[in-house]
Amino acid sequence: MLAKLQGSAKAAPGGVARGGAPSTLPTVNVNVFSDPACPWCHIGAKRLQRAVRQYKRRYGVAAPLKLHWNPLLVDNDVSPLGESVETYALRRYGEVAADKWRSRLIRSGLPEGAAFADWKTVPNSILAHELVALASDMGLAEQANELLFLRTYEQGGNISLLGELLDIGEALGMERSQLRKELTRGESGPLRASVLERDMAAKQRLRIQAVPHFIISAGPANRTKYALNGAHQTSDLLGAMERVTLEETRAAAAAARAPYGGLLANVPQGSQAHTLAAA
Repeated sequence: MLAKLQGSAKAAPGGVARGGAPSTLPTVNVNVFSDPACPWCHIGAKRLQRAVRQYKRRYGVAAPLKLHWNPLLVDNDVSPLGESVETYALRRYGEVAADKWRSRLIRSGLPEGAAFADWKTVPNSILAHELVALASDMGLAEQANELLFLRTYEQGGNISLLGELLDIGEALGMERSQLRKELTRGESGPLRASVLERDMAAKQRLRIQAVPHFIISAGPANRTKYALNGAHQTSDLLGAMERVTLEETRAAAAAARAPYGGLLANVPQGSQAHTLAAA
């Protein structure tokens, strides 16, 4: 479905031609539900980066697109100090399945630039999520996640540890002593409460049970949206971005021709939601 869709975005009647980014191009919102402790999220982030680059090349660097990173804790049973990859895999999958799990990750990640070159630890990611929340306030959530993935899967780090997170925070421009204060408030702090509340909302209200998970949307009240479960291919992510762009561009054109200048047409009448599962 999405492969066919990409072709339709080349020059659709009333749509958007590749290479052009008119001022009426709708803002595409990509909500990413992710966990630094999830190796598939490392792969998914690489594919998302590539999809964004391709979208910008097709519609112009000024094409409005926003990424929103959301916490979802995959495994609350991981030790506070993290676990070795071997111990974790045996606990979760058993000996035979554990080897297949890691091999599949490496095969899938290599073409994306996720080599898992030095992956030693499955971290407890609660503090990492708090760091990302702070980075979001600075507009640096994507950079924070990228550094967390890099440290965990390519550099042999353990982001369960406060010192590792302080180093990453400094690399993002945060003041080390203030960051330490925020990350050591623990369960009594508002930052922890916010992360856990958003995690619970994703699981219970949105019924997201696995990561990575992408909700790609556009239009008034994000009425047109696609939910993609799993580490989808770049082409799927790009296709969903193009689909919401095309649908909302057509909707805006139709609204402009409607009575009263489209005022009635612009009142959200419920959303068009679609779900796509990774193979």
